[in-house]
Amino acid sequence: MLCNASQLAADQIGAGLRPDPTLTVSEWADQNRILDSKSSPEPGRWRTSRTPYLRELQDNLSISSPVIEFCFKKPTQIGGTAMFENAVGYVMDHAPGPGLFLQPSQDLAKRLVKQKIDPMIEACPTLTAKLPAKRGSGGGNNLEEKEFPGGMWLFKWASSTAGLRSASIRYLLMDELDEWKTEIGEQGDPEQLARNRTNAYGKRKKIGAASTPTITGASKISALYDDSDQRVYKVPCPYCDLPITFVFKHLRWTKGKPETARYHCQECDTPIDEYRKTLMLEEGDRRNLQGDKRFGWVPLNPSNKHRRGYWINALYSPVGFKSWEEIAQEWEAAQGKPAKLKTFTNCVLGETWNEQGEAPDNDTLFKRREKFERNVVPAGGLLLYAGVDVQRGAGGGKNGWLDVTIYAYGRNRERWLVDHRQFMGDTADEQSPESPWKKLEAMLSEQWPHAHAGVTMRLQAMGVDSGDQAATVYRWAALQDPARVKCLKGENLSVMVASATNVASDVHGKKSKRGVKLYRVGINLIKDELYADLQRPPPGLNEQAPTGYVHFPEALDPEFFAQLTGERRVQRLVKGKVATLWEPIRPRVEVLDTTVYGRAVSYLAGIDRFTEDHWQAIEQSLGLDITTPPPAPVVPGQPPAGASVSPPDSTRKTGHTENRAAPGRKRSKFWDR
Repeated sequence: MLCNASQLAADQIGAGLRPDPTLTVSEWADQNRILDSKSSPEPGRWRTSRTPYLRELQDNLSISSPVIEFCFKKPTQIGGTAMFENAVGYVMDHAPGPGLFLQPSQDLAKRLVKQKIDPMIEACPTLTAKLPAKRGSGGGNNLEEKEFPGGMWLFKWASSTAGLRSASIRYLLMDELDEWKTEIGEQGDPEQLARNRTNAYGKRKKIGAASTPTITGASKISALYDDSDQRVYKVPCPYCDLPITFVFKHLRWTKGKPETARYHCQECDTPIDEYRKTLMLEEGDRRNLQGDKRFGWVPLNPSNKHRRGYWINALYSPVGFKSWEEIAQEWEAAQGKPAKLKTFTNCVLGETWNEQGEAPDNDTLFKRREKFERNVVPAGGLLLYAGVDVQRGAGGGKNGWLDVTIYAYGRNRERWLVDHRQFMGDTADEQSPESPWKKLEAMLSEQWPHAHAGVTMRLQAMGVDSGDQAATVYRWAALQDPARVKCLKGENLSVMVASATNVASDVHGKKSKRGVKLYRVGINLIKDELYADLQRPPPGLNEQAPTGYVHFPEALDPEFFAQLTGERRVQRLVKGKVATLWEPIRPRVEVLDTTVYGRAVSYLAGIDRFTEDHWQAIEQSLGLDITTPPPAPVVPGQPPAGASVSPPDSTRKTGHTENRAAPGRKRSKFWDR
């Protein structure tokens, strides 16, 4: 008995002296993290097996891992931020040291702590015990810092110069890197400032960067991935058992029926139902852990030892999250809409968007003019909108002019150039009988004949640029019908037209709350759309024109088209961030400007939302006794720029074939489960 007691005491002493078991981040999360219903769509215990592609990434941040730095190029809602949250808990509980978690903005940083970090801590007793009680903005436990024995987590934002230049840190987590500013005043690049804080830790530091990519050439996360070993996630095909990477061009479905979406194996071309994906992801992870490095994360550029890089797309999203059907549906909805294609490319495919929209060749547009009469509204045109640009001219005075384009709009955003006019004279004087403003005012009473005999039309509205000689524009507009005359100012916005603000003066130049409203116009967004529309192929004989197609009458001269295509896309640093803008490549581009303003007022009128009932009601109000048939839906077959995708092949079978193996290949018994 004495021997047993002595042995028991020795065992207990030995157990106390042994170090804690070395866990990885994924093991810690599986054992300790609990997701609540407020912060997760799937509350309960964290399971790395639910998102097995995250195992290797978060384990790079473990103290046992030799990896110093990695980057994750990803779509949205794939778990990138969640793996960083796991690392926060792991460091607090298992590998204490100073850490910095950076978000693009202060609001996002505080929201992260409120909605993710604090609930994780409260649900984990071991973490709660390591932190002091919350005491407002102090006490070492608040929205910006969490102090614990042996370390501290700082939750800052990329524009916080103080947060990027203070004490040394061992753990650096950079989230949504592409949304960061490129520069912070005179301080320089915030990414490099943050990296500098890890220098004291040498090879013991840990740096992780994750982001959804943005624009080709300006994407920080893509630059990091390009300078890495470029890993992709390989899973076994349930039919031929070969390793494959999910690529969008192999997701196929019957056009108009996204519910038929199936993934076709690159090796055996067998269609795979989505429910198979759960086991495919798990099996890829399992085989990798057992030493089969053909599966799981496989480097495409293994010679690069500087950084591990990971790329994934939304096709890998676990069953129950974004489905293949939803991806197919979003792809179809984005056709012909550059803004939606850009979102799809970035947020679903996890790829950079290669800005197209370069101006089409002006000579090509000149040669494709059509034989319809100028100043007559062609069949199909149902609403008239005008854009007006104010030009001072050389030396001002009578050398100035108002430049005007008039477009007829119809269904499906199709439009026809009806006329291009220039009203010469002193644009600073709206009172003189010879003023160009009097001629512009007369246009509001003008009637245009329609190709349908006996029908005439007047302008629905005109948009007048107030970027130059704003006071004159406001005074003139104050005397007009506000429903038909809109004052516009071009800016670089994320919407086509922003809400109006009261800016105008009365006719005597005094401020008035009842004065003219100013609408800010997202000119770069409208130019993106316009230049994409101008490059659409002409319809064939008796074919429906593509969405947004623009028709031009034969009477137009080459100068018109030179002005219309007179800008190019460039990237400039604006307020510390890279912005994509349009800049002139020739002195005069009034035709382009007026076309943009005309499009802005048509957008304000809501034509993008018109249904077939709306268009038929307009035809009836005009007295047209024939109804133009609704256009057939147009789904161009062009993939988004910069992405390795293709539209579905509706000629292929999309049915499910069970228990099929590629000829000459042995099928894995795993798939019989």
